[in-house]
Amino acid sequence: MHDGAVLPILHLNGYKIANPTVLSRLPESELDDLLKGYGHEPIHVTGDEPAAVHRAMAHALDTAADRIAGIQHAAREEGRPNGPAGR
Repeated sequence: MHDGAVLPILHLNGYKIANPTVLSRLPESELDDLLKGYGHEPIHVTGDEPAAVHRAMAHALDTAADRIAGIQHAAREEGRPNGPAGR
């Protein structure tokens, strides 16, 4: 596929070999601010119960795909830029 879309996914399980990962140490609001500063609209999926997390992840991916489609439509059909300034 050559649509130019990139969907970054961070898996912040909180731990690497010995200590929490750098991004998992940030409060969620600060992590959101950081990601928004990079031009992303964060969607969080959290939980410990696999079936519930699976459903939440599926919903998050659907939401992300809808957002990407909207950005692409705005850029291709309406001539609006698709970066943070164009939103």
